[in-house]
Amino acid sequence: MGLAKELGLPNPIDLENHETVMSVMVTAALFSKEGDRLLKRFGLTDSQFNVLMLLKYQSRGGALDQTTLGCMLVVNRSNVTGLVDRMEQAGLVSREAGADDRRVKLVRLTPEGRRVLAAAYKAYAARLKKVAADLSARETESLLRTLQKLRHGLRASREAD
Repeated sequence: MGLAKELGLPNPIDLENHETVMSVMVTAALFSKEGDRLLKRFGLTDSQFNVLMLLKYQSRGGALDQTTLGCMLVVNRSNVTGLVDRMEQAGLVSREAGADDRRVKLVRLTPEGRRVLAAAYKAYAARLKKVAADLSARETESLLRTLQKLRHGLRASREAD
């Protein structure tokens, strides 16, 4: 089934590559909604889950500074500050001053953050396994390469403008 039919559009999508871009956007929106639904039972948003994942799996020494978090999450620094504020209030993370520069705030998982992440990660991994069950390893690799090409094209076209 094509995207136009899936969305109930009365006319075909005839602009070259428009259906491809729309398909990526619709799929991303569906993943986002499913993530929200899945993570809600753990009291997390998708952004909070991403912060917890980054702190556990992408940090050195268990901490990341807020600027690095902002770059990894692709949000601006003020959004990261509010996000970390809420997570700190919920007891999921703590902040500490950097050893070399006290103006730098390092964000670290708390024991409660580790506990919540462990439970949420288990449900997340199980859901991903179900969602991607019909994709072969070759299809997964091809999809990753295709999406990388789209991101590259988007960045290149933005720089050319």
